[in-house]
This record gives sequence, structure tokens and C-alpha cells, in this order.
Amino acid sequence: MTKFHENPLRTPEERLAAAAMTVPERQAMIERLLYKYPVFKKGEKFIRGFHFPFEGGSHGTGKIGGLLGSSRAGKSTICAYYAAGVDKPGPDEDGERYPVLHVTATDQTTPSSLADTIASATGMRSLPAKIKTQARMNMVLDRLRQMRTELVILDDAQFLFLGRTRSYLSGFQSFLKQLADLGTLNVLLVGEESVHDVIAGVDYLEGRGGFKREVLKPLGDAGQEFDDFRLLLSKIDARLPFKEASILHGSSAVAADVHAFTGGSIGRVMNLVRDAAAIAMNDGASCIMLDHLRRSSETLVRLGDTRNYFRRA
Repeated sequence: MTKFHENPLRTPEERLAAAAMTVPERQAMIERLLYKYPVFKKGEKFIRGFHFPFEGGSHGTGKIGGLLGSSRAGKSTICAYYAAGVDKPGPDEDGERYPVLHVTATDQTTPSSLADTIASATGMRSLPAKIKTQARMNMVLDRLRQMRTELVILDDAQFLFLGRTRSYLSGFQSFLKQLADLGTLNVLLVGEESVHDVIAGVDYLEGRGGFKREVLKPLGDAGQEFDDFRLLLSKIDARLPFKEASILHGSSAVAADVHAFTGGSIGRVMNLVRDAAAIAMNDGASCIMLDHLRRSSETLVRLGDTRNYFRRA
């Protein structure tokens, strides 16, 4: 289970203590850094409401929904955080249970391998090798019922539908229907907005109330959204294990460059910050400086981007 680093370093003493930790410890803090900014909270709230439609009530069943947005919008981290915050899988007074499953698809996923992945996520070692796909699915469906699973999160769900053969597409859609037909859980598809284009035309969703979804978009570069973006950078900085606050804190020019470089996408922001933090740590610096961001941007810059980033603070 992923353990996130959420707590800010509030005092000079806390910063000194964090900076004095071992390199692996500081690396873990940087790689697992998390701040719940507005887009994150929006996604987390949607998942919770989809899981539990009535506050204080029982979990939802029979629905297929979506948490959608562009690549690197932070959706996977939101899902991992939510899954980690739910009751831990394992035995209770009624036996073993796995309330929330978070599994990820790839462009190599098949209906059969998806069944295997879900089975593995419930602690099942393996499915028999020489059985047909539908038989594998049936075993997984039985397993989910036995494990009292309430929510199945299928991440990078666009890989289930885009560029697939008609046979695979039909197999994935059939499996989703069978999951929902269990009547014991909800299915959340997480991925790019193209997922909606594919799933919206599936007839059986209409009888389930449609495809409830939330679309997450990056913060903008003007007005309140840019103010929120600058605050996000400051909150990230407050969690970095360095002796001093970095160049991320307070500078509107640096914030503008970070936004232009990343498009406001939290995934790209964290890629930049992690890389710059590694350079700063390797340099023995007391914080991330403008030069570290500049050097990081030069190696991470996207093809065709000719802007000179991080030349001024």
C-alpha cells in the first residue's frame, strides 16, 4: 500500500531534520509527495460520491462511471490515494475482503489478462492457464463477490477501447457489463476523455442511469486558477526535504515558466520538481534553485518547444 508524504515542514527545525535524513528517505519523501489542491479534491470527492452515493449509507452498486481527463492530470494518484484510505484489504470477522481494487490497463491488456489482473488484486495467486476467457471471467466474478468488493477502479481505461480489434472491444465491454451485473459493486473507468466517446454509445448504460463522470482539467495560467497554481507550487515546496524554501515559493516569474513548461498538468509539474530536486540533492544544495529547474527543463523539454525556461526569477 502506498504511503504518501502529505505533511508540510513548518519550521526551520523540521526542515533541517528532513534535510539531514538519508538520501533514500529524502528520495521517498519527494517521490511520494502529495498536496490536495483543488483539482485533486474535486477528483477525490467524485470517487467518494460514486463509491458511496448517500453519505453515511451503503456503497453503490451496478453503476459504471468515469474519472476522465488528459494524460498526467493526476487521476492515477487520486485513485491510489483514495484506495489507500479505504479499509485495508484482509480478514475481518466475516472473512477476507478487498473493498476497493485499483488496477491499470496497458496497450497489451486483453480481456483474459484483465481478468487475471483483477484476480491477482484480490490476493488470488493465479487462474488456471488452460481455460477459456469467459470461464476466467466467471471465476473472477465469483471471487469479487466472495471478497465483498465494492468498487473496481480500472485505470488507463482508454487502452481497453482505442486501437483494439472488434473482438477485444466486444470482450472488454462484455466484461464491464458482467461486473456491473453482479449487483454488488460499481465500476469506475479512469482515463482520457476519449473513454466517454466509446462508452457513451453502449446501450446497457442507459438502463443504469447513464455514464456518470467527472472531467479533470489542469489549472489555467490567469486569474484565480493561476493563483491556485502558485499556491500549489508553494505547498509542494513546503513538503520538499531541503534546509530552505526553494525558488518555487513566491516567484510569479518562475510559476509562469513552470506553468508554460507543464501546461498546468500536475503530473508534469511533479516530474519537473522531482528531477530538479534530484539535481539539487546531488549538488548538495540547500534547496531547489533556478539553475536546477533550468537544467531539468533542458532534459525534459518536449519536442518542438523552443522557449528558454527559467532564465529569471
